[in-house]
Amino acid sequence: MQRRALLSLAALLPAAARAQGRWTPDGPLRLVVPFAPGGSQDVLGRLLAQAAGPILGQTVVVENRAGAGGVLGAEAVARAAPDGLTLLLATAGQLTIAKAIGRRLPYDPLADFAPVIHLSDSPVALLAAPGLGVADAQGLLRLAREARQPLPYASTGIGTNTHLIMEDLKARERLNLEHVPYRGAAGAFNDLAAGRIAAMFVSVPSVLAAGGAQFKVLAVTSRERFPATPDIPTLIEAGVPGFEASIWTGIEAPTRTPAPVVARLAEAFREALGTDLVRSRLDVLGATPNGADGAAFGALLRDDLERWTRVAAPLDIRLD
Repeated sequence: MQRRALLSLAALLPAAARAQGRWTPDGPLRLVVPFAPGGSQDVLGRLLAQAAGPILGQTVVVENRAGAGGVLGAEAVARAAPDGLTLLLATAGQLTIAKAIGRRLPYDPLADFAPVIHLSDSPVALLAAPGLGVADAQGLLRLAREARQPLPYASTGIGTNTHLIMEDLKARERLNLEHVPYRGAAGAFNDLAAGRIAAMFVSVPSVLAAGGAQFKVLAVTSRERFPATPDIPTLIEAGVPGFEASIWTGIEAPTRTPAPVVARLAEAFREALGTDLVRSRLDVLGATPNGADGAAFGALLRDDLERWTRVAAPLDIRLD
């Protein structure tokens, strides 16, 4: 009896030693990217996997699980074992915005995940039709306040970040605007250039890819001027105090992942963010590295959910 007890205690010692030291993964890690291959999030995920693997001493495999706006990939991670080996490359689309617009989700975006690290941010840009006759963001806001008929604005889809950001600005500044949803930015750009649409928000990478000849770039939604577009003022500079919005990316683990595991993952991916490989590509993608830990990232998620729930509530969005 005593011998069995000693053997059981001995078996626990390696695990205890590991728990007291730095966590090391005992197998390959799976980074679930809830989008199809080839997009900006997929590119970021693969770069992070390449940079973080040697830091963690294990291969990090990217698994693309597209579908349902990223919900399928997020669900796979929410249901995975909380061992640190399955992670989600997360955006607001599967988490806070999805919940805010009333999507029926097979997981709770806060309770079913353990925030690991806030990876990056990219602001959106406010665009205006070239024939609208406004020179800057102040001019557009003034025109939209005084318009007798609603000015049509485009988004990249109902319930997307570009939709909700404009609705937030509309409510704050009492703008007379009417929403016209598109399936992506290409069609919206064409109608903006032709003057059928007055304005829109769109991601900075989309602006950089399209060039500025077909529209006017009036402002960005970052706190300070964005490095990729240093000549474009912020909406705060344009007289909208405190108005910020970003397309953020982070990493989530399943809930109940042990704190030492989350801390080690955050440390490794923060180091990966600092590599030339990742930083140079973030510049191309129109994003800036963040690196905030799980506690700060979790606070962002809660604030994000509160903000977009408030904005979406009067819109009566119905998707499911």
